[in-house]
Amino acid sequence: MSAEDKTVDAAKMSRMVYEEMERKLQDLLSPENIRTAQVTLDGALQSLGHLAKKGAQISKDGLQTSVDLISELVRDLTGVISFNVIPRPPAEIEVDIHLKNETELPLKQPVAPFVDVEAVCIGKRIHFQGLIDKEKNGLRCNVNEGFAIRFTTPLGKPTVALHGTVLLKRDQNKELVMETTTHLPGTTMPINLTIPLKQLLLQARKKVF
Repeated sequence: MSAEDKTVDAAKMSRMVYEEMERKLQDLLSPENIRTAQVTLDGALQSLGHLAKKGAQISKDGLQTSVDLISELVRDLTGVISFNVIPRPPAEIEVDIHLKNETELPLKQPVAPFVDVEAVCIGKRIHFQGLIDKEKNGLRCNVNEGFAIRFTTPLGKPTVALHGTVLLKRDQNKELVMETTTHLPGTTMPINLTIPLKQLLLQARKKVF
């Protein structure tokens, strides 16, 4: 394939991803926020084209998986003001979501003797970099802010912010979940958590509406 053909294919691929994101936006945001998001995506179009040329690092399917997972997350969140998707060559996507309010998602999940997860806390800003994990068929995210876990312990209810790697994926029921490893409050003991994100967000949405 000639260099010219590769450039044409890259342009087609970036346009496809852009149009898919734009289409999904129609179901996510209010008209005024759609305009804001479209301006953001227009600015990212050139970078998408650069990503598309890097076929060895990230495939069409990988970009599509990113679009699908991010779109589903934004659709299920309540009170989305805007979100920004910025491709970061060679194979990452930066995601910045702004919400009207903080949200607490109740989750009763034992993790150790006398220690339970009580809630997943979502801030007004969710910010992470994502990289497709082909083996897990998900988006491996480096979380900077936006998610925290509140525990119940014999000594109180500490809240631990999630920083670093989480995996955004679909479970066997095709529902959005978040897998992460954190530490028991006050210890260095790691614990693995699978958070049924879609289920919790839908429950929260029912309470609002």
